Amino acid sequence: MIDLKGTMGIPLLKKSRFTGSSGPLRYVLEKRSGGEEGDCLAAVFWIGEKCSDATPEEDKTTKLFPFTEEGLQEAQVWLNQQL
Repeated sequence: MIDLKGTMGIPLLKKSRFTGSSGPLRYVLEKRSGGEEGDCLAAVFWIGEKCSDATPEEDKTTKLFPFTEEGLQEAQVWLNQQL
Protein backbone atom coordinates (compact mmCIF):
# COMPACT_ATOMS: atom_id res chain seq x y z
CA MET A 1 0.00 0.00 0.00
CA ILE A 2 1.24 3.45 -0.88
CA ASP A 3 1.17 5.90 2.04
CA LEU A 4 2.58 9.34 1.25
CA LYS A 5 1.60 11.00 4.54
CA GLY A 6 4.70 12.34 6.23
CA THR A 7 6.88 11.29 3.31
CA MET A 8 6.31 14.14 0.93
CA GLY A 9 3.92 16.93 0.06
CA ILE A 10 3.18 19.80 -2.28
CA PRO A 11 6.24 21.87 -1.16
CA LEU A 12 8.55 19.05 -2.31
CA LEU A 13 6.68 18.68 -5.61
CA LYS A 14 7.11 22.39 -6.32
CA LYS A 15 10.87 21.74 -6.56
CA SER A 16 11.26 18.16 -7.81
CA ARG A 17 9.45 15.00 -8.77
CA PHE A 18 8.84 12.09 -6.43
CA THR A 19 9.34 8.45 -7.40
CA GLY A 20 8.30 5.34 -5.56
CA SER A 21 7.18 1.74 -5.84
CA SER A 22 4.98 -0.83 -4.20
CA GLY A 23 5.60 -4.39 -5.33
CA PRO A 24 5.77 -4.40 -9.13
CA LEU A 25 4.01 -1.01 -9.42
CA ARG A 26 6.33 1.95 -10.04
CA TYR A 27 5.11 5.55 -9.94
CA VAL A 28 6.10 9.18 -10.36
CA LEU A 29 4.37 12.25 -8.95
CA GLU A 30 5.30 15.58 -10.50
CA LYS A 31 4.09 19.12 -11.03
CA ARG A 32 3.02 19.99 -14.58
CA SER A 33 2.20 23.45 -15.82
CA GLY A 34 -1.27 23.60 -17.26
CA GLY A 35 -1.17 26.98 -18.96
CA GLU A 36 -4.59 28.60 -18.60
CA GLU A 37 -5.77 25.81 -16.28
CA GLY A 38 -2.90 26.38 -13.85
CA ASP A 39 -0.56 23.82 -12.37
CA CYS A 40 -1.62 20.21 -11.94
CA LEU A 41 -0.27 17.09 -10.29
CA ALA A 42 0.58 14.27 -12.66
CA ALA A 43 0.50 10.75 -11.24
CA VAL A 44 2.14 8.25 -13.58
CA PHE A 45 2.39 4.50 -13.00
CA TRP A 46 3.65 1.41 -14.78
CA ILE A 47 4.27 -2.22 -13.92
CA GLY A 48 7.75 -3.68 -14.13
CA GLU A 49 11.30 -3.46 -12.90
CA LYS A 50 12.51 -0.64 -15.14
CA CYS A 51 12.82 2.97 -14.04
CA SER A 52 10.69 5.69 -15.60
CA ASP A 53 13.31 6.73 -18.15
CA ALA A 54 13.77 3.13 -19.35
CA THR A 55 10.04 2.41 -19.63
CA PRO A 56 8.32 3.26 -22.93
CA GLU A 57 5.64 5.96 -22.64
CA GLU A 58 3.02 3.62 -24.09
CA ASP A 59 3.50 1.32 -21.05
CA LYS A 60 2.69 4.13 -18.59
CA THR A 61 -0.68 5.41 -17.40
CA THR A 62 -1.08 9.06 -16.38
CA LYS A 63 -3.84 10.85 -14.53
CA LEU A 64 -3.92 14.55 -13.64
CA PHE A 65 -5.10 15.94 -10.30
CA PRO A 66 -5.33 19.43 -8.79
CA PHE A 67 -1.96 20.66 -7.51
CA THR A 68 -3.16 20.79 -3.90
CA GLU A 69 -2.88 18.62 -0.80
CA GLU A 70 -6.34 17.27 -1.62
CA GLY A 71 -5.19 16.44 -5.15
CA LEU A 72 -2.20 14.62 -3.68
CA GLN A 73 -4.52 12.55 -1.48
CA GLU A 74 -6.68 11.75 -4.52
CA ALA A 75 -3.56 10.65 -6.43
CA GLN A 76 -2.56 8.38 -3.55
CA VAL A 77 -6.01 6.74 -3.54
CA TRP A 78 -5.87 6.30 -7.32
CA LEU A 79 -2.41 4.74 -7.20
CA ASN A 80 -3.52 2.32 -4.47
CA GLN A 81 -6.46 1.29 -6.66
CA GLN A 82 -3.96 0.25 -9.32
CA LEU A 83 -2.24 -2.26 -7.00
